[in-house]
Amino acid sequence: MRLSATEIRQQQFTMKRIRGFDPQEVDAFLEEVADDFEELTRENDLLKGQLATLEERSRGLEDRERTLQETLITTQKIAEEFKESAKREAQLVLREAQLKAEKMLEEARQEHAKLNAEIRALRQQRRQIAEELLAVVTMHKRLIEQGLAESGEK
Repeated sequence: MRLSATEIRQQQFTMKRIRGFDPQEVDAFLEEVADDFEELTRENDLLKGQLATLEERSRGLEDRERTLQETLITTQKIAEEFKESAKREAQLVLREAQLKAEKMLEEARQEHAKLNAEIRALRQQRRQIAEELLAVVTMHKRLIEQGLAESGEK
């Protein structure tokens, strides 16, 4: 059972005449004890309030710390996922570029083969035209020579 300052002030003692205490000294002492007790009770209440406030702040800080930890872990996971995604995307882009390069190379080879075939055909055509032209020139030369030979005979 806890005593209050009021109970200390109202405490009464039985008086004995033989070797008893001076009632005024006892009352003064009880008043002093009650004042100290009252002050200690107020200080205790104040400290309890401060402790409750600090405990509440501590819980708030613990919650924040837990939230920050979870956020950090989530951020790390997202960063790893972004890295993996970027890596996969880079590999995909690289593969697409390789396929495109191979396609372009194949198209260039086909174009090269086509041009070579056209060059061969044009060379063949030039040779044929040159032979036909030579045949025409030769024929005209013979005709001219024949015409000259006939005109010289006359």
